[in-house]
Amino acid sequence: MKKYQVGVIGATGMVGQRFLLLLENHPW
Repeated sequence: MKKYQVGVIGATGMVGQRFLLLLENHPW
């Protein structure tokens, strides 16, 4: 179960970083 949690956290971290970049570059 720990491996699964680490994988989810890793994926969320990558997506979160991309999301933050998108928000930062957004015109609003």
